[in-house]
Amino acid sequence: MEGSYALKPPCYGHETENPDVPTCFKGNPWTNAYTQQMMGGTFDNKHIKVVNDDNFHRVQSVDPVHLPSVSTSCDKKTTTDCELKTITVSENKYDWLDKLDTGYYPIAASEIKTKLSSRQAVQTKGGAQFADFHEDDEVGNRCAEINDASIQWAYSRLSKAAKANYDAFGQKYVTGDDLGPYNEGPLWIWTFMNYKESDDKKTVTVKAPMMRTPTDYFIGSAAGFHYCKVLSPFKVLEWMYTDSLFEFNGIKSLSAVEAEPEVFLQ
Repeated sequence: MEGSYALKPPCYGHETENPDVPTCFKGNPWTNAYTQQMMGGTFDNKHIKVVNDDNFHRVQSVDPVHLPSVSTSCDKKTTTDCELKTITVSENKYDWLDKLDTGYYPIAASEIKTKLSSRQAVQTKGGAQFADFHEDDEVGNRCAEINDASIQWAYSRLSKAAKANYDAFGQKYVTGDDLGPYNEGPLWIWTFMNYKESDDKKTVTVKAPMMRTPTDYFIGSAAGFHYCKVLSPFKVLEWMYTDSLFEFNGIKSLSAVEAEPEVFLQ
């Protein structure tokens, strides 16, 4: 669901739409299946749905620049199925310590940099002529909502034993308010996902940098966007199975060594 670069390289290319070939990842599976759909919101007309096409690119590329878009529109009163076709752009970020390949450091992406069309833009294409930017994109925390879904997706897929271990000993991932908006592109690109441990070490709060612009933004080429740093579901699974347990169920506790030293000498 991450499209891990350790499995296949990303299909970075000149055109916004990557080639669909077996030798590289065309896009991020989580972005493709969940992220833009959640950002776009729901529709009163059940015949309307978002169908996304995600593509891997370096988000800092400027020649050419790769941007999200909504290429089709729907009549809000349609009585037949109508697809809002969207294009999004993603880039996975990996910790440089992962390159040591020691087995100690996390191997999942620390964030998925994701360029999305705003909810206002998607709702407008879905026939909501007067979709309101404030209500659609400024009220609440759209990126945190997506990251909450990633946490729930991963938790629901834990084995019974892993779930019991995480519930008993794991530091819990929770989401905080989105950071920003960082509407100057470089600020959003280079402001990384924030992970902050609580004073009692029982939770880690994840905060996502974002940028957002209304459809009537004064820079037309940057109008109708809502970018998010997204929490990879693989990152969450890896955290729940392994890294969340170090603090309260890790080897730094000496009680087991003191009680059964021969176990560690065999």
